[in-house]
Amino acid sequence: MSSIKVGFIGMGNMGMPMARSIVKRGIPLTVYDLNKEAVEEMKSLGAAAARSCREVAEASDAVFSMVRDIPQTDEVIFGKDGVWEGIKEGSIIIISSTVGPTYCQELYAKAKEKGVQVVDVGVSKSIPTNEEGKLTLMIGGDDDAVKRCWPAFEAMAMHIFHVGRTGKGQAYKLVNNMAVFNLGTVTRECLNLGLKAGLDLQTMIDVMQVSTGGSWVLMNMGHMLKSGRLMPRPPAPPPGQTAPRKLGNKDMDLAIEMADAVGANVPVARFMEELDTGKAYDAYSKKMQELMR
Repeated sequence: MSSIKVGFIGMGNMGMPMARSIVKRGIPLTVYDLNKEAVEEMKSLGAAAARSCREVAEASDAVFSMVRDIPQTDEVIFGKDGVWEGIKEGSIIIISSTVGPTYCQELYAKAKEKGVQVVDVGVSKSIPTNEEGKLTLMIGGDDDAVKRCWPAFEAMAMHIFHVGRTGKGQAYKLVNNMAVFNLGTVTRECLNLGLKAGLDLQTMIDVMQVSTGGSWVLMNMGHMLKSGRLMPRPPAPPPGQTAPRKLGNKDMDLAIEMADAVGANVPVARFMEELDTGKAYDAYSKKMQELMR
């Protein structure tokens, strides 16, 4: 059994399999989430439940934060009863949400004054499903901090890359995500053409997967179609409110922000960020809506 005590905050679509992997490896784990069902599931697997982010930090040597974005991360770390109120000198904060390199570097500097280390972890799927222990991790942080947390990383991932100082994990994740989103748009364009030409969606995917048009995006589409587990359409926002931006849009914003900071030209990403794919690829959009009913 690992000697490090781990905390985990944020057990959503990606966070839950990460947390399950840790506790099933026999690593002491304390969890917190606003979703009480997720907490109860983790308790049934042997994790301890905390009543706040502060209590997670008090009970842990290393605390994972896996929430949606920067505002939610700020709330986890610096909000009332947040991690900052309970973190001990010598402990480690692990940012596994996609929040960008700058955020993690600034948190690293702030935490250093408190005697706390910060590690950032870009998280990506190695295979289409969220199967436990099969993730890819891009880790930025001090060697000693990363080494201490290695048992938890090994429990979660099939591929682990320690890529440099804090913030670098986020940078690698943003480069990866830009490729995914750009390839996704290109793939939808090709499938839209095929559908308008009378081709079968599943057969197109099967052909492309074993040909030069294949990609992880296409493999994921094929898996979802065959499993029948398509992403559900988000609920309509309340009257007078706009729908929240997709997580992908947030990640693309961060990637373009990083491109601006380092002086990299990303004209394709900028164009795709503005493209209304629902209207541009109408046959594909219609087909997916039919399948999600």
